[in-house]
Amino acid sequence: MTIKALLFDLGKVVIDFNFDLGMERLVGRCGLPPDQFKQILFDKAWIRPYERGEITTEEYHRYLCEAGQLRMELAEFHQSWSSVFLPDLLVPEKLLADLRQHYPMILVSNTNESHAAYISQNYNVFDYFDAKIFSHLVGSLKPDREIYEAAIAAAGHPADSLLFIDDREENILGAEMVGIRAHQFTTVPRLIEALRSHGVEVHGSLR
Repeated sequence: MTIKALLFDLGKVVIDFNFDLGMERLVGRCGLPPDQFKQILFDKAWIRPYERGEITTEEYHRYLCEAGQLRMELAEFHQSWSSVFLPDLLVPEKLLADLRQHYPMILVSNTNESHAAYISQNYNVFDYFDAKIFSHLVGSLKPDREIYEAAIAAAGHPADSLLFIDDREENILGAEMVGIRAHQFTTVPRLIEALRSHGVEVHGSLR
């Protein structure tokens, strides 16, 4: 079936990030050793509900202050927590703009309200996408089925007419389980090759 819409992950596909940058800021303001604080920061009992939108940034921050001995006001936490994002896009804007001329573009990302707001304020990448399926908005994390079903609904086309780009193998497998075609992102040249192999038009100097 012809590809009717393109689905992109956000972090490590469109935008690069380095969690060590955020960790440096946070551990410098807490009363615990870095390894112990990192375990608290990424405790699945808290980070997963946070990224599903079940708790707010305020609640997650309060947890870190109490369990991780973080000494940082909420406004500063927002900035430190989002300092992980790097300035340059991994996928060139020219490619995104070219693809959007021919296909509906949908972001499908495991993210939280703080990171989503930061990216919206500091990048123009959202301008290239027609819909944003964020885990904290739909209450489901990749590779769970529900987030892909939300993306299919947003696309308005059958699953096998969609192509999903993600850097993580488990998310690729999750997409394929619901019938979405998928490519595991590694480099832009391989992405362009994969797009063409699925019949996706790539124009201009990107050839």
